[in-house]
Amino acid sequence: MENLFLVCLVPPVSIVEDVEEIRNYISDKFKVYESLKRPAHITLYPPVKISSREAEKRFFNALETASFISPFNQILKNFNAFPEHTFYIDVEPNEGIMNLGKQIRKELIPLKLLDKKDSNKFNPHLTLAFRDLKPPVFKEILTDFKDRKFKREFQVSSFAVYKYIDKRWQPYKELVFKALTDKPKTPSLFD
Repeated sequence: MENLFLVCLVPPVSIVEDVEEIRNYISDKFKVYESLKRPAHITLYPPVKISSREAEKRFFNALETASFISPFNQILKNFNAFPEHTFYIDVEPNEGIMNLGKQIRKELIPLKLLDKKDSNKFNPHLTLAFRDLKPPVFKEILTDFKDRKFKREFQVSSFAVYKYIDKRWQPYKELVFKALTDKPKTPSLFD
């Protein structure tokens, strides 16, 4: 048994539809298609392979622990890029998303699912084009979008786990945020 999981934020349907319209425009005009193979999402933790039921159980238990966090508003604003290879919608950094990313990493790092260097990276963004994006086309997309504006805001009260099934990322589990006051206390010798 080997499963591939992705921990991510998925915006509301109305925003996903807007993002899909942009991704389809980019694909049609610039002939780049790789991003269409994935759901519109903000990666919170890179895809990880899990090869046993016990490891999968520890993975989901860690994510449950990470879900004790307060809801927050998230803004997607304008366009940006990682030079020469990825074009995306910017995810405006805020305390909520940065804490969520940090909390997920803190809970998953002991499971050693990623190399140490990969497990600390967190630069939230919503990808529009990557992988099959070559440098000349990358420059054309930047030129096309340099004066365009985009802004959407939504409330975040959960995050998702997608599973790679039949060569596609499929929704697998949603983890709804739980109140910090409900978090079980770690037993102590002095209680």
